[in-house]
Amino acid sequence: MGGGNGLLITVTGGIGSGKTRFALQYAAQMSREGVYLSTGDHDSVIPELPSAHYRAIQAGNGPKLAEVVNQINRESNLFLADQRMLIVDSLTSWMAASFREATDLDQQRVETQRLLETLLSYQGKILIITNEMHGSLHPSEEERIFAARMASVNRILQSNAKQMFMLVSGLAIDLKALHLRYED
Repeated sequence: MGGGNGLLITVTGGIGSGKTRFALQYAAQMSREGVYLSTGDHDSVIPELPSAHYRAIQAGNGPKLAEVVNQINRESNLFLADQRMLIVDSLTSWMAASFREATDLDQQRVETQRLLETLLSYQGKILIITNEMHGSLHPSEEERIFAARMASVNRILQSNAKQMFMLVSGLAIDLKALHLRYED
């Protein structure tokens, strides 16, 4: 999987850990212009963008993320791909909405695969904000399946990411720099 000509960065952590604030500040260091793509469900106020050259798109639970990313890719100048940053906030929210819409698990699996292919083939810099999946004591079957699917997507993204940060109480930890690995 992969094969995009872009740079993939992931930011993960729990709810309220500071992922969005960190991601926007980090994006400002990496790229002068970009798009902040949000479901708009995590905060009623659009966070302060890095510069006037960043635009915010709140897609809510409307179009599927793969369609929105493909449209941004089509409308962008490929010669300037290394100068722009796409920030997806948050992949978990997009996946949850897609999971709720799916009529069966096979359809949801196909949607997830299509989304991964789209994200991994993006032609510019892409920073994906996602959540670490923590289980409850008595999850429903749907919650268990979603958590497993989301964790799998996070592992695939991590294996393709150039950089991966985890936020804990506002502190960013560069996980790729730690070089701690285990093999399945």
